[in-house]
Amino acid sequence: MERRAVILEAAAREFERVGFAATTIAAVAREAGVSQGALHFHFPTKLSLALGVIDEQNVRTFDVVSHHDASPAEALVRASRGIAGMLLTDPVVSAGIRLSLERGEFGAATAAFYDQWIGGISDLFRLAIASGELRTDLTPEQLGATVVPMFTGVQLVSAVRTGRQDLFPAVATMWRMVLTAVAEPRHRPRLLGVVADAFGTAD
Repeated sequence: MERRAVILEAAAREFERVGFAATTIAAVAREAGVSQGALHFHFPTKLSLALGVIDEQNVRTFDVVSHHDASPAEALVRASRGIAGMLLTDPVVSAGIRLSLERGEFGAATAAFYDQWIGGISDLFRLAIASGELRTDLTPEQLGATVVPMFTGVQLVSAVRTGRQDLFPAVATMWRMVLTAVAEPRHRPRLLGVVADAFGTAD
């Protein structure tokens, strides 16, 4: 299992650096410090290696979401901060998201990933509405199915334009817009303060 993890990390660095098409098994094996035979033992094909990176990325990103926070809306903001941080520091997360949007071969894995994300985020929106933190005519499902693509788009555009150097302020702006629209007025200042604290945008 330790060798498998080393191979996944090496593959993620290569996929993130040059993309799926240009990555070779030989390059991943060199990066991981293993033979190609050892690599094929864990991952028979390059496609299985890419799917392994996507699966591990899913595990790591889902782990940052808390459904037990006293403030569900704050949990949403903190989760996005955690994922944004991993996009900057964790090659498996950044490569997994790149791969999931790059090629048709990953369509089923990508669809399942986003279905899970939308479901989990919708659950948090449901809790936030029930707790009185949010006030909106939109359903939790509509909120989840909108905010997840918003976050995806924000991080993708940030990656293209600045290499994610502006990722934190961009995600903070996204949350300021969402919370200004749907936060219950008496909770809005606190939640906007959470955004500023989480993303380092406080004055």
